[in-house]
Amino acid sequence: MQTARMAMAAALVAYGALVGALADAAPAYLRRADGATHVSTRWRLPRLEIPSEDDTDGAPTETLAEALDAAYRAAPELQARRYELRATDEDYAQALAELRPSAQLQITGNYTKTVPGRITQASRPLIDQLTSPTISTNRLAAEVVIDQPLSTGGRASADTAAAREAIFAGRQDLRVSEGDLLLRVISTYADIRRDVRTLGLRKASLRQFEATLQEVTARREAGELTRTDIAQAATQINAAIATTNFAEQQLAQDRSAYAALVGRNPGNLAPEPALPQLPHTLDAAFDLAQRLNPELSQAIAEERASRAQIAAARALGRPTLSLRGIARVGGQATPFNLRNDDQDFIGQAVLTVPLSHGGRVGSLVEQARDRNSADRERIEAVRREMVRGVVDAWNAVMTAQRNLEIQAAQRESAATLDEGTFEEYRAGLRSTFDVLFAHGALRDAEIAMVATRRDLYVAQASLLRQLGLLEVRAILTQTPVYDPSANTAKAARRSGLPWDTAVRSLDRLGQPQASQRGLEQPALPVAAPQMISATNMPTIGPATTPELAPMPGTTGTPVSAVPVQPHSAPRKRTTRP
Repeated sequence: MQTARMAMAAALVAYGALVGALADAAPAYLRRADGATHVSTRWRLPRLEIPSEDDTDGAPTETLAEALDAAYRAAPELQARRYELRATDEDYAQALAELRPSAQLQITGNYTKTVPGRITQASRPLIDQLTSPTISTNRLAAEVVIDQPLSTGGRASADTAAAREAIFAGRQDLRVSEGDLLLRVISTYADIRRDVRTLGLRKASLRQFEATLQEVTARREAGELTRTDIAQAATQINAAIATTNFAEQQLAQDRSAYAALVGRNPGNLAPEPALPQLPHTLDAAFDLAQRLNPELSQAIAEERASRAQIAAARALGRPTLSLRGIARVGGQATPFNLRNDDQDFIGQAVLTVPLSHGGRVGSLVEQARDRNSADRERIEAVRREMVRGVVDAWNAVMTAQRNLEIQAAQRESAATLDEGTFEEYRAGLRSTFDVLFAHGALRDAEIAMVATRRDLYVAQASLLRQLGLLEVRAILTQTPVYDPSANTAKAARRSGLPWDTAVRSLDRLGQPQASQRGLEQPALPVAAPQMISATNMPTIGPATTPELAPMPGTTGTPVSAVPVQPHSAPRKRTTRP
């Protein structure tokens, strides 16, 4: 075995020496045959100009941090979501208002004209019967009612708890919107960086193909090659032009997407910085996602809100207690004299005990329980989706890392192939097709590495998004972070009174428990599940759209045609003096 290996190594060395001798001797041999090698000896293989990772069209004018900051501060979709959350804060303020006093003023004025009958007329004084055959009266009354709830049976407290959980769910939804926006900005930023380098490689490859075509044309004119060689080179050039045009289009599309996200056209983008907060193990990733994933946190908060609605529904059937103060004044409207009016001041303690709702309260309770059961099931659905997202992002990072190592070796091999193929081509050992193939292999290897670097970066950002760490507060500094709790506190303080805390404590004493029902699932099969026997479908032909009549009542009747007036030239607008 060792002797065979030594013989094979000696053969390879001899073959290499022979190829080198042919490459050195070929120019002299061709010079003796004709003058074509005057071109070949002076011509050298044009190198594929490979831009480095830090190459940009001039000095960088924008960084990824600046792009993320601009999108976070001014993206319309994120701004709209913030205002939606502010509207949700008002639900909390409205729930608090259920235990605050309400006051209303009611003013009633009336005028009555009576035509008296015989009995009424007979009871009137004689002078009134003679002077006025009718009776006129007028009255003006005003009433102020102040109602302070003391206990709503726990309904107000349950509504408040549900509103608090809805606000927390809304904040998690805002985190979802923020993470999705930042991920799109990062992806588009990396896309543009990839597109710029890909376009540079495409143009460099095109220049390399054009230079190769010049060499092939010169050798064809010298009689060394055929027109087939020229056609091969021209074909590759045309294909390179087409792919370069597509690369330019892709760059323009990604620049447009960037402007839509960030609010301005991209300049010269600096290289992407390393992302922070990336986990080192899959277990650590799952631990972070279990605690910080916004979709999972939102689902949990929505379940708590619907659970509080069960208590709110049950409280509708409980007694309520309130204090009521009434101030009333009333008397003749004309002539008006306040001292002649009656004035009443009333204080009431009102206990309302529901006796029957016709089954409405029981239906509301069952409805709230069913919705809560759906939210409980949805937590598990979101958790499974979260696990899938973490696994997919983790595997995407791993695959990109492995591919980068493989593609680095592929690029080195492609560079050796490109250089060696051309030298053998000049020695007459390779065809024009071999040279063009080697050029394309090196270009494709470079482009593949550019694309994989982009995929790795975006996969890492996607992993952070699944973990709940793709947020401005977690990846940027110096950017003011939007605090949704400030508006919540503002809404809660609006129209607040000193005794609010005491009344809320009293109402919580009567708050019913949010009794949940057990979750049900379809029954287990009595035997192993099996597919119904299949029907073999015969070989079929192409389908055409049949002339189907519209379903009755789904089409309108054409209205009478209106003659179209010919267009006239627009009149000039005159400015009045």
